Amino acid sequence: MNKNIIKICKKAFRAICLGIFAWFILTSQAYAYVDPAMTAMITQIVAGILITIGIGFTIFRRKIIMFFRNMNVKRIKRKIERSK
Repeated sequence: MNKNIIKICKKAFRAICLGIFAWFILTSQAYAYVDPAMTAMITQIVAGILITIGIGFTIFRRKIIMFFRNMNVKRIKRKIERSK
């Protein structure tokens, strides 16, 4: 029981140290002003990308579904022809 607790504490300590290290290394001060129009533009870009991905996924999903349905129909036709 105690060994498990020690392992968990070691993992938690490592995670905390890694988080603190990342905080100091990856953060820096940016002396910049973000205009509200810029945030609106970024929002529109992100929305456009997400919508494009969604539409592309929908189109390809329908094509894949139709491909497998056509394969199933062809297989059924072959079975019917064989049974005659």
